[in-house]
Amino acid sequence: MSDTSASRSYPTTDFCFGELLAKFEPTCRDTDVFTATSAKCGQTWLCTLLYHLKTKGQSPDMEGKGILNVVPWLEIPMDFERSVEPYQLDERLQSMNLMSLDIPRVFKMHVLFDEVPRPPSSKSKVITILRDLRDVPYSFYQHLQASRHGPFKERTPSFEDWFDSWLENGPYFFLHLKSFWPHFNDPNVLFLRYEDMKRDAYAETHKIVQFLGWKEDLDLTDEHITSAIELASFRNMQRTEKSVLFVGDSFHEDKNFVREGKVGTNRAKLTDDMEKRLMERAKEELPQDALDWILSEDAEQCNC
Repeated sequence: MSDTSASRSYPTTDFCFGELLAKFEPTCRDTDVFTATSAKCGQTWLCTLLYHLKTKGQSPDMEGKGILNVVPWLEIPMDFERSVEPYQLDERLQSMNLMSLDIPRVFKMHVLFDEVPRPPSSKSKVITILRDLRDVPYSFYQHLQASRHGPFKERTPSFEDWFDSWLENGPYFFLHLKSFWPHFNDPNVLFLRYEDMKRDAYAETHKIVQFLGWKEDLDLTDEHITSAIELASFRNMQRTEKSVLFVGDSFHEDKNFVREGKVGTNRAKLTDDMEKRLMERAKEELPQDALDWILSEDAEQCNC
């Protein structure tokens, strides 16, 4: 377990339970893994892969608990899968069974880098996954339509109207990447790209395993890794979405959370003007080398 000195203060918002993170920080373990991403960049895919790696592909049904119980969404202040009623602090800590989760514990988060609840001396690991930002807006729009608890309960705006509001309000994608980018070369932080995972899931998974030290620590074999990749494939996630992946009623029966798992199809929904405005905003908000890395066809060759 890591440093147990007094924790920092954390922000409390509609989607972040700051008091819970402050209470969690002193209990952070060096073996913990935090996946901290912006929305719609491949995090559920990553969390599913990590779960099946740590269980060596031997729990295809996720113990009947669903992804958000085996990989808890740490900062969320509500029961996202069911009632969206606010949690009480002690109730939430108890429901996550944090101290009894199998080691290594893996957590899902949508927070900025400094909001990942790790003491300064922690050896815990942080993984973030990003994608071409032009593929984010339409994926996010479809996600909100599929959600039972999203903002489209009474009326679904056109994609164009929603995009205008989303861009005007300042996409979280920019804030998140700006907070993470200075840590690109930190030894306990790993940056992944959705496009690279799609291009060669096997190579990227081995990169993840090496970063986490799981091949030695968990005695993972190539057979375990191959099994985990298959269980986390988009084909299998689509097939088991409503029976394994999500056990609550977060999404409408006629909608899918796992949609296509492709590169480029979402950005095709942008008009030329929408894409132009998005990229102009990105150039204003992001460091040039960060933008180059996101858009590069070969991230390994990007000078970052």
